[in-house]
Amino acid sequence: MLKVFFDTDNIGMITDMLDAEEHSHYPIQLFLSIDEPLKITIAGKEVCAQCIAVGQNVPHTFSSQNRAHISAIIETASDFSRSLNERIDGAFAVFENDNLSALQSKAKELIAASDKEQWQAFMRDFKLYLGIEPREQPLDERITELLSLLKQCDCYDHTFAKQVSLSPSRLSHLFREQVGVPLKSYVVLHQTEKAFAALLGGASITDAAMLAGFDSPSHFAATVKKLMGQATKDSEFLKVFL
Repeated sequence: MLKVFFDTDNIGMITDMLDAEEHSHYPIQLFLSIDEPLKITIAGKEVCAQCIAVGQNVPHTFSSQNRAHISAIIETASDFSRSLNERIDGAFAVFENDNLSALQSKAKELIAASDKEQWQAFMRDFKLYLGIEPREQPLDERITELLSLLKQCDCYDHTFAKQVSLSPSRLSHLFREQVGVPLKSYVVLHQTEKAFAALLGGASITDAAMLAGFDSPSHFAATVKKLMGQATKDSEFLKVFL
């Protein structure tokens, strides 16, 4: 089983077939078990827990061992990511409280039937469980403009420095300072979301990869595997709108 979802601030999946060798990525990754505790090796330490957040660029290894769970990559420029980052002390954080079983029950419902409202509702509940409430953290207006341009771009050209009146080096520096990750890494996440949208629209993996600006279908597949530990073949894609 593998269902992939994406929202404005996350790419998520519910699966029992995740098998990832040691890797790291700039987005924070959340793991939520549906029944048995999950075992993840994070920065060389084995962690056994029901709900775990792995920090930015922290090496980790994971195998689902045929146990259904939810995993989500958090969009790095979001308030969700910034709030989570404040709660991660070192390489990871464990979140377990009295509301865990209720959250897991809602996660189980995604196995049988999935639609955009159900995923939205689940993620709202997940954020509340994590102690994250909506908030505004203003960005530099040029970074805000860049994020808007990326949402509208055709993925044939990601050089926006002139459009925001900055040099390429200054834009890269400001973006990392404001968002906390390299611009190049953020663009890769943006391309992945664009490819998922194309797949939802009925495109083949080859066409989706090309439309999103990847060099090849294998480049797209390798990117998804690096981010999520899972290839795209035979997946069910669901785009969620806010």
